[in-house]
Amino acid sequence: MKPAPRIIARLDIKGPNVVKGIHLEGLRIIGDPGALARRYYNSGIDEIIYMDSVASLYGRNNILPHVENAAREIFVPLTVGGG
Repeated sequence: MKPAPRIIARLDIKGPNVVKGIHLEGLRIIGDPGALARRYYNSGIDEIIYMDSVASLYGRNNILPHVENAAREIFVPLTVGGG
């Protein structure tokens, strides 16, 4: 029997927002990380990835508060990356 596919959401973080773009160009703000993570969780997501791909380029390390807030309300695996 084939296992069911896992659904994993990736939230690209830039500053306090989730952004969407193509190859990190033409970024547009699409929402608040906490609100989007809760929406995915309530929809039955299997895992959430928080990614700040250009963190080290801009010398920032501010993704942790987003993850801590999510971990208080969301009970699926959270993966964090960037830099």
